[in-house]
Amino acid sequence: MSGFASRAAIPGLFPDPKEITLTGGTTELSQDVRLVTSNVLPLQRKAMRGVLAEAGVRVVANKKKYVIEAIVEDDTAFDLSDVPEIAREEYYELDLRESVVTMRAPTQTGILWATQSLGALFRAFVNGSLPPNMVIRDWPSLPNRGVFVENKWGPDRMKLPDWCQLIDRLSALKMNRLGVGLYGCWGNCRFEGSLTEFLQVPVPGHDELRKEHHLRWYSPDFSRWNDETYLSPMFEENFFGEVVAYGREKGIDVIPFVNSLGHNTLIPRLLPAVSAKDADGTPRGLGYSIADPATRAFLEAFYGSIIERYYPNGIEYFHIQMDEVWPDYPDPADPQKVVSPWCQAPVSARQSDQENLRDFIFWLVSMLTAKGVGHVVMWNDQLTRHMQVLDKSFVKALEKAGLKNRLILHWWWYSNDAIDDSTHVALGAKLGLDGWVAPMTCYFNWMRYDYRRPNIERMLAMAHDEGASGAVSYAVHDPGYTDHEALLAGYAWSGMASGSMDEVQARWAECFGAGQEAYLAASEALVKVATAYPALGHCYHYTYTYCSKDLPWPRGYPAEALDKLAAMKGVKVAAQLREAAELATQAGAGFAAVAAAPGLNETAKAAAKSLRAEAARAAGLATVFAFLVDLRKAKPKPDAAETCAALRAEFVEAMRVVELNKPSYVAPSCLYSLSVLLEFLDQLHGDLKAGKAPRWAKE
Repeated sequence: MSGFASRAAIPGLFPDPKEITLTGGTTELSQDVRLVTSNVLPLQRKAMRGVLAEAGVRVVANKKKYVIEAIVEDDTAFDLSDVPEIAREEYYELDLRESVVTMRAPTQTGILWATQSLGALFRAFVNGSLPPNMVIRDWPSLPNRGVFVENKWGPDRMKLPDWCQLIDRLSALKMNRLGVGLYGCWGNCRFEGSLTEFLQVPVPGHDELRKEHHLRWYSPDFSRWNDETYLSPMFEENFFGEVVAYGREKGIDVIPFVNSLGHNTLIPRLLPAVSAKDADGTPRGLGYSIADPATRAFLEAFYGSIIERYYPNGIEYFHIQMDEVWPDYPDPADPQKVVSPWCQAPVSARQSDQENLRDFIFWLVSMLTAKGVGHVVMWNDQLTRHMQVLDKSFVKALEKAGLKNRLILHWWWYSNDAIDDSTHVALGAKLGLDGWVAPMTCYFNWMRYDYRRPNIERMLAMAHDEGASGAVSYAVHDPGYTDHEALLAGYAWSGMASGSMDEVQARWAECFGAGQEAYLAASEALVKVATAYPALGHCYHYTYTYCSKDLPWPRGYPAEALDKLAAMKGVKVAAQLREAAELATQAGAGFAAVAAAPGLNETAKAAAKSLRAEAARAAGLATVFAFLVDLRKAKPKPDAAETCAALRAEFVEAMRVVELNKPSYVAPSCLYSLSVLLEFLDQLHGDLKAGKAPRWAKE
């Protein structure tokens, strides 16, 4: 039998190859193989061995029958007539015939992707599925595919092995871009009690530019409170260059993301000379004085040092971000003081804010390309939603300066329901500007399960329809969201013909083997918990860590959450929360069973464990708040203190599941928010036991 294979005939192969031809019969694979390479460079040989080892393959020297041959040949040796030119860099062929596997590609990258496909087939083989004899021809639909890991809670605690593990996971999905947030601030979010500020790399010559973080949380596993002040390991150990190098080994271009105007409080507060200023020259501690030569000299030195220190082999992409340049709360001592990021000093007042922004973008692109950057990437929103900078005159000026082809607009929108009219690749494409899309693949994992697969489907459809050259999501990283990353990877590599988002998820979920259906059922239940019970959405502590000039500070928790629940019209809140808790418990049991199954690879096991933690967190919060809603409505019953104590024990057990199943780098921030509620339960128990009226916020 020969011909084109149906996708279902090849278990475990993801993303879908462009072309599979069955050649008759089945393979005779072995976990012990001999690897023969021709023109494959040492870095790629190392990567190949790592991929095969992860798939359970042992490379030995004396095997004669089971052979894997990898060959890099000149592109004239291939028929590439049906392969778009932008995809030829990643083209590969994979031929499986009985006991011989032949991989051919015109580039080193193509050989790596062929190895990833072979690794997927070997994983299926180890789990009992013998692949047929076949020939694969494959290439991507979009040349740029990946995720941007924002500097937030979780990434700030990732150590070098965690970053390498992330790169391995992305490479297995044939992703080729990883953005790393190196600097970003959110003055209005005070999750830790102070401004949210992250700096992931040292700034040469400025030892004062650093930010310690502080978290206090209860550890059920050790039955103790942890109170920790820490620097990000990436900053303290200065290992970003090693992340860049490891990415290069695994076919991934690691891109620095550095906020260049908005999301900027730490540097202007600690280095007031570059801060946006009042008309009298008083630093605002927010934004930059972008027209000031001193600011530009600092940024040129800072950005230049990133390139020099971490990119000895050259740098193709540098992301300047430039989003959300709007008023913020930059004063550590006054969480209700609102400040504008736009400088009013004489050097800035010569032009409008829009004119200064346009000049600043031109300067950044020119400065970075002069330092060897191939392309400068920036978010679209300040150009298209908050100001009207993107027009023909802007692009003509870029073209005149020779910069038009060096700027890429990164179009972001995170809604599951619709794409904003001002967020379309076509708006830039009609002016001749390249574009990427940015859906959301994982966020808020320190707070709750955040379902965004419909957003990914919409944004990738827009990317293909409107001529985007890439899809790089806005994200942090958590293995529980690997299905989201896989959906992006599937659509970016294989195109929208891959099928619906549920069909793509089901094919990716073959990595769970016999547990595939159990995983899909538990996932469906967790999605329902996250989306169908609005009462639960009011219960998360993180929501109440944002400051505002219109709200008292600190905001009371759980009092404010209970106020919102009480204001819900026509909803039996306690009953809804208990229903959500029951469904979350069922989902958690399903994920626990999947995670315990034998034969899972590391990523599949980590995904199931993390989702088990998500389900436990939702069940614990919903159960506690259902009790609090009922308690607040009526006079406490005589046994209320005992009920509260039993509920506390149940909540601590939910926290234990979170602690033991979430990745170690994000577990402390997850537990921090839950610990605030735990302390409140202790306070409430004391009030009830003493016969006092309950205090509804933690004091």
